[in-house]
Formats: sequence, C-alpha cells, structure tokens
Amino acid sequence: MNIDFFEPTELKKNYEDFRRRVNMYFENNPERLSCLNKMYDHFEERMVFTPASSYEHYHNAFPGGYIDHVMRVIDNSILTYKLYIELGLDVSSISKESLLFCAMHHDLGKLGSVDEDMYIINDSDWHIKNQGKIYTINPNLNYMDLNTRTFYLLNHFGIKCSEEEWIGIKLTDGLYDDDNKKYLMTYNKSQTLKTSLPHILHQSDINAARFEYERWENFKNK
Repeated sequence: MNIDFFEPTELKKNYEDFRRRVNMYFENNPERLSCLNKMYDHFEERMVFTPASSYEHYHNAFPGGYIDHVMRVIDNSILTYKLYIELGLDVSSISKESLLFCAMHHDLGKLGSVDEDMYIINDSDWHIKNQGKIYTINPNLNYMDLNTRTFYLLNHFGIKCSEEEWIGIKLTDGLYDDDNKKYLMTYNKSQTLKTSLPHILHQSDINAARFEYERWENFKNK
C-alpha cells in the first residue's frame, strides 16, 4: 500500500476526531480525562503519523494507520457489545466507559516510549520490496512486549485502569499471544473469565484487522 494512504487533510481530520472522542467518552470522569489529555497532548505529533503495524500485509502499515485502526476497533466494540446483548450473553458487568477505554488503548504501546517512536521507516529497500516490511522497530527502545509498554505509558501519565480493564486490554490479542493461554484455556472453574470484555475486544480487533487487510488487498489488486 502506498505509504501516503491518507492525505494530510485526512490525517488532521482523523486526529481531531480521535481527540473529540477522548473528550466525549470520558467527560463524566474528569480525573481520567485530564490525564488522558495530558498524555495525548504529549503524543500529538507522533500519533498523527504512527502506523498500526510494520508489514504492509498485516494492517495499516502507513502514516495514520494507528488512529484509523483504533477508531475502527472502538466502533466495532460498540457493535459487538450490542450483538452480545442480542445473542443473550451477559454484559451486565461491563461499563460503557471500560469498553471504550480498553478499545481506545488496546494498542497504546505501539506509540513507543515516552520519548521515542516504536516504528521507524525501514531503510532497507530489499526488505520493503521482498517482504513488505515498511517499518522496523526503533533500536533505541528498551525491549517491552506490547501490553507491558501499554501499561507503562498509562502509569507514566497517571492514568488508572480497573482490574477488569487491565484484563480486557491484556487479553485483546486472544490466543495470538501465548501468554494469554492461561487466562483463556483454563479448566478450573474458579479461574474462568468473569467478564466477556476480553472476548468483545478480541473480536472487535480481529474484525478491524481483517477489514484493513482486505482493504489493502483490494488496493493492491487495482
């Protein structure tokens, strides 16, 4: 996919829409909203251009891909939540704020560290041409897995999350993350998930990624 998938005006519009959502979703929690706005003020320029992945055939490996993906996961989470209700599944323990908070921050670690981008443009034409590896991981970063970096950034900016929200974000990748097996494949009744939040988030995320993959395939084959 063309590295300039979004026009500059679209990048600006998407970012403004994202910030509008932050203020709308958390207006009833002033303390959380203040910390979120502090974090997003800090990351403002970086967020506009951050991709959602490094390989073109993954999803949204282009400037602005991160925000586009996150907003799609938010929209999907609302639709999936409503579907769960229609299917007769119990969502009584899930607050709207927690659902939106987790969807909005499930990939937060992709922004990088407080001071450094996670993704940088790959300077290897061979890898771009032959592997579709548009970006590479910034070698200046300390190694952290995505969830660890996500929770580090939330903590750094004083953004608290509930136990349910922690579990929701942690398990968004489902069984694609081997570390999640002990949460999702337990045979001990007392250890089974007490909330459907992780399932809603996982379905919302993989559907977003699938849409973005199909969009890339359609664009590539034009």
